[in-house]
Amino acid sequence: MHQTSLSELVDEPTACKIIGGSETPIHRSTLWRGINAGRFPKPLKIGPGTNRWRTSELVAFLERAAADRDEVAA
Repeated sequence: MHQTSLSELVDEPTACKIIGGSETPIHRSTLWRGINAGRFPKPLKIGPGTNRWRTSELVAFLERAAADRDEVAA
């Protein structure tokens, strides 16, 4: 079983920065469209109106996207 440290969980604005970059984060509506389309990782539901993402899942998504890009380019 994966044990998540509290420092690994991030909120919505931070998830937008991780996916889009700190200088040009994606908009929150883009995040939720991506989640609903199955492109971005789903959040963990912590409580009513409170969602958190595992940093490792967001980074893994970006690494897969880069690997897919590199396969297409090859």
